[in-house]
Amino acid sequence: MKKYPDFEKLNRLLVASFEAEKLYYNAAMEAQKTELKRFLNYMSVERNRMSHDISNELHSRDIEPLKEDVEKNILDHSKSIPQNVDLATAIKQCLSRDRNNIKRYDELLERKELPDSVLTILERQRQKIDQYITEVEKHLK
Repeated sequence: MKKYPDFEKLNRLLVASFEAEKLYYNAAMEAQKTELKRFLNYMSVERNRMSHDISNELHSRDIEPLKEDVEKNILDHSKSIPQNVDLATAIKQCLSRDRNNIKRYDELLERKELPDSVLTILERQRQKIDQYITEVEKHLK
């Protein structure tokens, strides 16, 4: 089996994806309007699906996810955004995490040091996140 050097970076992307999920979940909890709350929850669910896709790819190659980091970042739904953070700030934090994650995707996709099947998944996820960023930005206006 070919050894790929970027699985460590993929593992880090997994942790960052869980962080995005948590940020969107917490932002949804702060939203007062039902439509916005549903949208932000959907964004959280989408980040969860992406995380699971990455996790499955790691597991299928007998690579353990970064346990301590993943466990540290697993959603703790009892924690919410600090009271001094308004909804707009929470959404900006979500966007910032997404933009940072896009950079991680770009690096992995440019290096092409992962199996083609993984690169295909990453390309699809990157495109989705890029589209979602545009949708999320509309809610800041």
